[in-house]
Amino acid sequence: MVLGGGGFVGGAIMRALTEAGFAAFAAHRHPVGGPAAAGVCDATDPVVVRNTLLGAGCVVNAVLGDAASMLAATRNITAAASMLGLRRVVHLSSMAVYGPTVGLVQESAKLIGGRSYADAKIACEAASGADAIILRPGIVYGPGGEQWAGRIGRLLRAGRLGDLGEAGDGRCNLIHARDVGAAVVAALARPGLEGRIFNLSTPAPPRWNQVFFAFGRAIGAVPVARVAAWRLMVEGRVLTPLLHLAKIGGMSARLPAAMPRSLLALFGQDIMLDYHMADQALGFARTADADGLGECAAWFLRRYGKPRR
Repeated sequence: MVLGGGGFVGGAIMRALTEAGFAAFAAHRHPVGGPAAAGVCDATDPVVVRNTLLGAGCVVNAVLGDAASMLAATRNITAAASMLGLRRVVHLSSMAVYGPTVGLVQESAKLIGGRSYADAKIACEAASGADAIILRPGIVYGPGGEQWAGRIGRLLRAGRLGDLGEAGDGRCNLIHARDVGAAVVAALARPGLEGRIFNLSTPAPPRWNQVFFAFGRAIGAVPVARVAAWRLMVEGRVLTPLLHLAKIGGMSARLPAAMPRSLLALFGQDIMLDYHMADQALGFARTADADGLGECAAWFLRRYGKPRR
């Protein structure tokens, strides 16, 4: 059972499990279309979670939401899995738990957090149970991913992203959604992994500036803009708060994408996830960065059309 199986990452996990021969079922908080959505489950309700997991052998926690919802869901999943005697629990966390750490980061590194999402992910890891297998993916991207393909492409076309100079020299720890699915398959199938934690990332993370340049060219956002530091400051400190207020006021339908300060900080963070543990224990195949970005560009052009000249 994949809880959160109707989302972008959950859908990729469902496809990987089905292709690997698992009898996989998905549940999502809200009814959604597509083959990944087999049922509705409010994971913040312990009774609903327990009833959803009846008859399951393993569970994958891919639930997203606000901090309180994710923590409640994780606690409910952990309790239900223990009560029902499930064989495996796989918990999807995030590289966000490492906070502003720089350099090569192994799974044993101190968890720093510092922002609401990161702090929530740390709390969820603590609540996931001693036997849960925890996956910490980096930037999960792929065709259909609005966060790291749709939004980035729109910002590139608008000239709000491009060559950021020093502010874009951080490492982009890409991991294709398809590869996250493959890692989940391995985590469920291979013996002796209970209680283990794994980073999921490309072996040689490119600089964000390199990603922006390659993706911008692929979607026709050329010439790729050179974005000055003062413009980024205005984005993070002025425009994003205004967009947030507009969203609260219900005026977000035609507004541009926001670039919060946390996102801008990520573009400059020189962090590399150590991938060796996942290679040794999970051994899943990865999608080459160029191939994955090419898939995203093709999807973006289908979704948003070619640029107007």
